[in-house]
Amino acid sequence: MYAGHFAAGLALKAKEPNTPTWALLLGVGVLDLLFGILLVAGIERATITPGIAPGFSLDFIDWSHSLLMSLAWAALYAAFFVRKRGLAVAAVCGFAVFSHFLLDFLMHPGDLALWPYSNAHIGLGIWRLFPTGWWVFELAFIVLCSAYYLARAKTLKTFGGRGFLAVGVVVLLHVTNSPWLSPAH
Repeated sequence: MYAGHFAAGLALKAKEPNTPTWALLLGVGVLDLLFGILLVAGIERATITPGIAPGFSLDFIDWSHSLLMSLAWAALYAAFFVRKRGLAVAAVCGFAVFSHFLLDFLMHPGDLALWPYSNAHIGLGIWRLFPTGWWVFELAFIVLCSAYYLARAKTLKTFGGRGFLAVGVVVLLHVTNSPWLSPAH
């Protein structure tokens, strides 16, 4: 799931309009940002796997993407918003971070640990079960989240009148992540 994380952020914005959009779109990407930092630092590991969906293997992502650490990162992120934005906004921001784990659970092939160095790993593995079908699954998720976001924008007469632009960017990100455009296919 890539663009789908951003679609989830838009849906969360629609649910709690007082939450800053930037905070939600950053929140849904926190785990991947941490992964990038930890990968470069040599703490987490990944391997390129040409021709095998999704094109890489996440060999060790326990500090950024395990269930326990996802909850911890979510709580830490939420804590930044409590004082100035209130508990409701902080909770939605924290859930934005944890939603990343929930969506990755659907896509990842059993590489999500329960906690760092846990022997138990989970993930339904839609990436591997459906080497190109995952893209359609994610598109359907994006459409649902986007429809909710646009419906709420219309009802609330809010989001700065740029709802279609935000949805367009998410769809464009998804289209450019198509398995048919990937050099591995």
